[in-house]
Amino acid sequence: MVNVKTERLLKEVNSVLGHVSNALEAERSSFFLINRPLSILESIVAQGIENLTLSIPIGTGIVGRVAESGVAILENDVQSSPIFDHSVDVQLNFTTKSVVCVPVFDDIGNTIGALQCLNSTRGEFEEKDIRVLGSFAHTIGAIVKSTKLYHASDQLKNSYSTLLNVFGAVTSEFDLDHLIPLIMSKAAQITQADRSSLFFLDDDTGELWTKYAKGLETETIRTKKGIVGLVAKSGKPCIVNNPYQHPHFDASIDLKTGYKTASILSIPIFRSNNQILGVIQAINKIGGPFKLSDLSILEGFASQIRIAIENAQLFRQINGMKNYLNILVENLDNGIVTIDKADKIQTVNSAFYRIFGLDRNQSLGNRKINNLDTGLFSLLSHSHHTMATGKKHYEYGLEFMTEKSKNIVTNLSILPMQDTNGAIIGAINVFHDVTKEKRIHANLSRYIPQHIVNEVINKDDLSILQSKNRKCSILFSDIRNFTKLTEELGAPQIVELLNRYFDAMVTSIHKHHGILDKFIGDAVMAVFGVPYTNSSDAVNAITCALDMFRVIEETNKNQNGNVELNIGIGISTGYVVSGNIGSEKRYEYTVIGDPVNLAARLESETKKYGVKILICENTYQQVSTEFECKAIDTVLLKGKQHPVKIYTVLGHNTEKP
Repeated sequence: MVNVKTERLLKEVNSVLGHVSNALEAERSSFFLINRPLSILESIVAQGIENLTLSIPIGTGIVGRVAESGVAILENDVQSSPIFDHSVDVQLNFTTKSVVCVPVFDDIGNTIGALQCLNSTRGEFEEKDIRVLGSFAHTIGAIVKSTKLYHASDQLKNSYSTLLNVFGAVTSEFDLDHLIPLIMSKAAQITQADRSSLFFLDDDTGELWTKYAKGLETETIRTKKGIVGLVAKSGKPCIVNNPYQHPHFDASIDLKTGYKTASILSIPIFRSNNQILGVIQAINKIGGPFKLSDLSILEGFASQIRIAIENAQLFRQINGMKNYLNILVENLDNGIVTIDKADKIQTVNSAFYRIFGLDRNQSLGNRKINNLDTGLFSLLSHSHHTMATGKKHYEYGLEFMTEKSKNIVTNLSILPMQDTNGAIIGAINVFHDVTKEKRIHANLSRYIPQHIVNEVINKDDLSILQSKNRKCSILFSDIRNFTKLTEELGAPQIVELLNRYFDAMVTSIHKHHGILDKFIGDAVMAVFGVPYTNSSDAVNAITCALDMFRVIEETNKNQNGNVELNIGIGISTGYVVSGNIGSEKRYEYTVIGDPVNLAARLESETKKYGVKILICENTYQQVSTEFECKAIDTVLLKGKQHPVKIYTVLGHNTEKP
């Protein structure tokens, strides 16, 4: 089974499952995909299950029996069924009452998975439900096929990208002991092999030798036999997916290393005079046999290895492989520009023109970078450092303004190009467009703290934004006598004052791992404990409150007595509903619940009791060892049915053990 559990597949199948549950009036639906090498079914999408993949042996349970037989099953008395597997219900703490399950086929009639619905909300499933579910199964089969094709295309693109990266590495690395293991690692990666090896031909003895095969340590292997000998002698590539049945296979190396060879892909490496230089091998394809596509990719690596070993001139190799390299470069998302030692541009790919908003008809080829406009010259002039030192060079966050006044941000990697004598002859500039990432990062940072932004951006799983019950601490602050301030100051002064105040408050909130939930007039609401709950949330909330008081005091000193700000803060701790809340057209990541209202009430009560901060009993229980607190009163607050014990915080507990 090709691993197609991608975001694309999950999104499309999840959408179908929503329609399936509605159409069959089922409590939940799920889709299982067959993993042939492991003989199991894996839940690709299962409603009601978060962050959990179910693995069921083929033939086990109702869904396993359907996948094995290819025949649909309808069962309205599941608990009495002899083929029902109770272990899944136990694992999920769920009770299955009724099931309808149908096989999912590919376009040639092979079973690739199973689609099932659980617990009819109308009481029982009917025979017509099998036909309805079968039509949905046909749709999911088409989705899986299209996803596999997309995955294969994307994998090929990534393989070519990896090849270009290795190409850059070989032009800057001349120590074979360091270079060859790097290339072998990449060869195994793009062919999805367990390991790879490189054999060189000894012209004097006619033997093939290697010390670069994994598992050999520092031992050198010499041989004239085996598949590697056959490829070296014939000069033709070879795919052997059952080596122990092949007449030329030599098992002696397996005996030396204790490794079992199951499949081999061997490619000859030629010198520039077309004589055999050696043989590169990928060994043991992961998840199935080697294919012609693997052979094509590995042949590309073989040509790069030849360049590394012979140290051939880079531009002569580029010209000799112009059409081939054009395919590689044009399929990259990164912008590529090569510049020679005379500061003349040699090659530019389409991505570079697209990223920087340039007209492809105004070709940059063969132009000196000194003759370019200031913006482009600034981007490409970084090559001078690499050409002067022969070292790789990196620039991050380069900004460029396009002709349409669009600001572009890129990261730049520069690799040196050298001739056979080691002389620097140019540089390869690789531009990675990070404009979107920078914009997303900047926008998110306006709403949530930096450490949360990094997790949201770097994680594929955004389930942290789904509505959930979780325990957290709510901080509610408000400016005292704000109405009086608005009467004393003009509108521009009030806006300027609020902007400075909010900026200082938000900085303090983020510093103490909180999230700014919202501004309400001159009030600030912050949450500690979403999207991730921490045992220190209540402590962080009070630490933040004390820091906010400190900041306000410093701000008042800098105002030279003209305007004095004072704030009151209420903090409560309890369970709230957090996540995306709103309409289909607009969501807001926020929290709702009684603790939110309580925090606002506590802030209001600070005026009555003449204190800066009030906290609830739940908060006090979590912070009493960290802070010196004083009981204030037991009051019946507006909206509460029972009296609430409230405390104020005097400061950090200096007697803390």
